[in-house]
Amino acid sequence: MSKPKQAVKGWQWALVLLAIMGHSIVAVAEEAPRAIDLFSAIGAQPATADRGGPEPSRILYPDQRLPLRFSHASHLRRDISCVTCHSQALTSTQAADSLLPREAACQSCHAIDHTQLFKKTDGPPAACYACHPGMPKAPTAQTPPAGPQLEALVPQVEIPPPYLKFNHQLHAKNQVPCATCHGDLSQVDLATRAQLPTMAQCLACHDQGLHGANQVPKLLRTTARKQGAPGRCATCHLMRADGTLQVQFPTGILRPSGNWRGDEHGLDFTRTHRLTAQSDPDYCSSCHRRDYCQQCHNGVLKPMDYHGGDYQTRHGLEARRNQLTCTSCHRQQTFCLGCHERLGVIHTATLPGSPSVSAFAPATSRRFHPDGWASPTPGPSHHAFEAQRNLRTCTSCHREQTCLDCHSALPGGRFLIGKSPHPADFVASGRCQATASRNPRMCLKCHREGSAELTCPN
Repeated sequence: MSKPKQAVKGWQWALVLLAIMGHSIVAVAEEAPRAIDLFSAIGAQPATADRGGPEPSRILYPDQRLPLRFSHASHLRRDISCVTCHSQALTSTQAADSLLPREAACQSCHAIDHTQLFKKTDGPPAACYACHPGMPKAPTAQTPPAGPQLEALVPQVEIPPPYLKFNHQLHAKNQVPCATCHGDLSQVDLATRAQLPTMAQCLACHDQGLHGANQVPKLLRTTARKQGAPGRCATCHLMRADGTLQVQFPTGILRPSGNWRGDEHGLDFTRTHRLTAQSDPDYCSSCHRRDYCQQCHNGVLKPMDYHGGDYQTRHGLEARRNQLTCTSCHRQQTFCLGCHERLGVIHTATLPGSPSVSAFAPATSRRFHPDGWASPTPGPSHHAFEAQRNLRTCTSCHREQTCLDCHSALPGGRFLIGKSPHPADFVASGRCQATASRNPRMCLKCHREGSAELTCPN
């Protein structure tokens, strides 16, 4: 049996904040800017594998294939800086640029000779198998001679370009250390996609204009933060032609994690997204156009995933509890009542072609309404009081024609009673004129055009 969760203390929250931001406390007071060695291991960040946070997105960073033997830790211990091997980082302006060192960079230390692929050296290894697994350590009778056939045995490195925008050159000019984004590689051998930056690391600097940006302690701010790194989504993310973010990629669909705004697009987000949308509609519009929202909110398209499984058998409970919630998406007369009529979950007197009996006084003994409900003389149980108090209750079972059968002054009703639903002072109080001026078509439901009743005489 698992232990109950304990309340997180204030100092624990502070450690969580520091872990998310990916920085360590270096000084309480903010110091003046100073020169930064971009390409040396600074030891300020732990290795990415030990950060404890979410791994880099597999949608934005596709899986790599790295058949290599290499140790960043071993090279950094020999005071070999990052720029020695990754000189392209100083001029790279696109995330798609390949920054993997070429053989020429390796040859500055390794005496690689394509005519002697298996030679042994006293210094840094130069044989192919030292870096390329799959290559033989020594030639055999089946080993092809030195040349293209032998070199074809070298497994190829595959690093798909990320679905992001990134400018290494700009970050280098702003004195952002490599370890800020890639972690302390002095504790890592082969760097993989695990050493690529996460969104948490990017937002540690790129928070300009974001909510709560000024609440981050000054001691956590990097040089880029002090210079105002932009916080727009389009700074890093790819955009579509309509101005929204590109979220669909061959690797999957990019969705918010919920770590920053509580907007995780989980199974229940369709029902709970209202709070996120109300707090910052512009944030939602980064990925969704207005017509995306209107597909559901205009009541035309029925989102099949909004209600849970087998909702039809239990929707009556929610309908009784809060009918207004249902009517925000569904029209009672065409959706609710229409379905109930088709399924027969309603009295047959309201159906087309039903017998000439009132829905208020069904022909069977199974009566829903009390005695006196449809009496010509109003009494304590008369339907007029319920209709005036909550007409929605009536329309959940009855269509407009049920009312017109008794209340209309036009011929064609089933009962020809012509009982006026208006109070005694309807004309003198001015309500007649107000109703007619607001929507005269409503009056024509019961009165013939040109009749004296439509003139609202005083």
